[in-house]
Amino acid sequence: MRAGAPDSPDLLRDWRSVMFAPVGDGQRRRRGSDGVRLAAAVAALGCCLLVIRYDSRMDRAITQVIHPPPWSITWLVTVVYQAGSLGVVIVLVGLALAARRWEIARDIGLSAAGAAAVSGALVVLLGSNGGRPEGVLIGGYDLTFPVLRIALFSAVTTAALPYLSRGLQRIIEIFVALVALATAVGGHGLPLNVLGSMAIGWGTAVLVRLIFGSPLGLPSADDVRLLLAELGIRACDVRPARSQVWGVARYEGNELSDGQPGRRLGIMV
Repeated sequence: MRAGAPDSPDLLRDWRSVMFAPVGDGQRRRRGSDGVRLAAAVAALGCCLLVIRYDSRMDRAITQVIHPPPWSITWLVTVVYQAGSLGVVIVLVGLALAARRWEIARDIGLSAAGAAAVSGALVVLLGSNGGRPEGVLIGGYDLTFPVLRIALFSAVTTAALPYLSRGLQRIIEIFVALVALATAVGGHGLPLNVLGSMAIGWGTAVLVRLIFGSPLGLPSADDVRLLLAELGIRACDVRPARSQVWGVARYEGNELSDGQPGRRLGIMV
């Protein structure tokens, strides 16, 4: 037991590096693009509500094609819906807590709480028919808007994505598309209800990102020093440059010559 103890930190770092993006220098910034995303989410939600209120033909046309699913794949639709909407959320929360990445847990928790609050308010305002005119029935579907589980799923995945490794990001994005499709095909929510629910989750996660900032993903000074060493350049006093430009991370430092700081270095990663 004692002999194996020194290996545990390395194993833990390896596990984190597979699942999460590098922490880097930990800098965060409020991005203007997140403001655009929030506006787009609000606009998408408004459009869904208008179409739901005044025209149900789109939902009817789509559901006639996709529902009910063929008997042979009904189990698959159910598995994707349940494993995706619940399983992915549980896994992401568990990974954040196991890795002690408290900023991820914070963003996930606040995003989910915001999505739940918005969804609850809309359910109370729109009623059991989801804002549709009285008498509108679409067989086999719950008309309630939004679909709470999908709103929470969208909020959690959107909040977690910036912190995940690139490969895991792609897997989660595929699951988002599959879960949205399985929700509509399985009769758990009408297509417009699903789209509006995803807009709610996306919007609340982006709002949290605007409040606390997004991780920039800039390499730390130690990371840059190691990269320079791989190129045969010994450096000291490596630090992020005050003036940053889009597309690269800029650093400043000094080259080590005979153990003493030498000429200045301009570094771009």
